[in-house]
Amino acid sequence: MHSSSRGSCRSTFDASSFMDFKDENNALLALTTNARNEVEYARCVFATAGWKGRKEGQGIRVFDRKSTPGVYDVAASTSLPCSVDEILEVLSSRNCDDFNATMVALTGDAFSYTVTLREVPTASMNAHLTIKRMQFLGSIPLCNTKTVEFLDYIDFNCKTRTAARIFQTLTHDRAGRLILGGDVFAGYLLSEQVKLHQTSVFYFGSHTMAFDELKAKGIVKAKFKAATVREATARALVKLAKLVPKVCEIAIRRRLGAEYTVASADNVDNGRCFGCGKLIKESLLRKKHCWLVLTNVYAFVACASRPHVIELFNFEYQLENGPMHHLPAAVRTASSSRTVPTTPSSVRMRILH
Repeated sequence: MHSSSRGSCRSTFDASSFMDFKDENNALLALTTNARNEVEYARCVFATAGWKGRKEGQGIRVFDRKSTPGVYDVAASTSLPCSVDEILEVLSSRNCDDFNATMVALTGDAFSYTVTLREVPTASMNAHLTIKRMQFLGSIPLCNTKTVEFLDYIDFNCKTRTAARIFQTLTHDRAGRLILGGDVFAGYLLSEQVKLHQTSVFYFGSHTMAFDELKAKGIVKAKFKAATVREATARALVKLAKLVPKVCEIAIRRRLGAEYTVASADNVDNGRCFGCGKLIKESLLRKKHCWLVLTNVYAFVACASRPHVIELFNFEYQLENGPMHHLPAAVRTASSSRTVPTTPSSVRMRILH
């Protein structure tokens, strides 16, 4: 069964195979199923698949391989002190505003926005499939490689406390019709151990090079382009793996009671940080999805060490005519045993405009 799923996932849909499906929804569901089977198969053979460890990745072990000619794979595994629900809610598949806010926290100034184009009906109430379009800063919509259209699939089993999150890029013809699946897919498999208060995470991403399309442009040019595309895609796949610990950190921040306030552009005095007075870039102030929460404070106040940030926000003081802001205490999130439960009321702070 696994061998057939691998073959079907590696081969993309062409125009003739698309006509075999009753409608586009069936094609999208089949494409998602193939990608999920590929991720599950990679987890089954992970111990004996010839992976090479990479030096990158703090808090997570990252591996890569070239399984077959033209195919580059990345895998990673770790355990997080969060529940499956908390991890899934960090990148919400149903709320685009929450998705965008998290992407800003994860990727910073490089991210622009994500929109949901449409939802695809699924047979299960626990499954959710959407088509999204993501744009990064400095890209021209629909005309640049920085604009990506992809499938976002999530399937959560409440009884077994397991979940799958799959991302699959899409390709269209000149008329805008779906004709084949993209050359990149990635997925996360989550399994919660309730008694241990942790969740095992397995990540797998793959990029398939279409060498036949490059041969017509010349051998030398094809090799150069293949190397360039492979390098950029490899960095993207590895980056998705390295984001897993950051997802955990955001989940725990929200568990501790972080509350979104007003936009940072309306909450900064003369373009400077309240914590250290350091000047903040205008590009960050113009972000549509930035809020003054502690994860953003860490990113903005690069010169302040974590203990200093803890001391700054872990006491209460009051100024005249200032709005109330709730900020969570800054605690390390590497281990759940070190997490001290706090409430927003214990870390209040008044800021004078």
